Amino acid sequence: MAARKKDPAALTKKETDEFRSALETQQKELYEKSRELLHQNQNPDGHEASGDEVDLATGEYEQAFEYRLRDREKFLIKKIGKALKRIDDGIYNECEECSAPIGKARLKARPVATLCIECKEEQELEEKGYQKRRAYNLDYDL
Repeated sequence: MAARKKDPAALTKKETDEFRSALETQQKELYEKSRELLHQNQNPDGHEASGDEVDLATGEYEQAFEYRLRDREKFLIKKIGKALKRIDDGIYNECEECSAPIGKARLKARPVATLCIECKEEQELEEKGYQKRRAYNLDYDL
């Protein structure tokens, strides 16, 4: 009986555990940061908004910027949850599009990746083409 060759793209149990640990740590840090910001917003320091129009506009801009960051963090938390579920399901390094291995280097760079590099590049080209068509239709220069 011939010995089965190990798939070089397959993740070892140790590698999978390392990815899980890193994802869980990142998820915990994001939750803690969110709780901290929520606590700050629920317990204002009691100061009235004061200052000239520029100060008020700057404050509003900073608040809007903070909300955008929080939205991005919420989206990342969801992606981390999805990555952890993919680990549980045994398909963490499997491309959602073509089922090819995602690749260890890509997962190390982007642990929430769900597409192999080829499928991701194809997706980005499609998005870029859409943006060009949209800009053309709106008469913008890119």
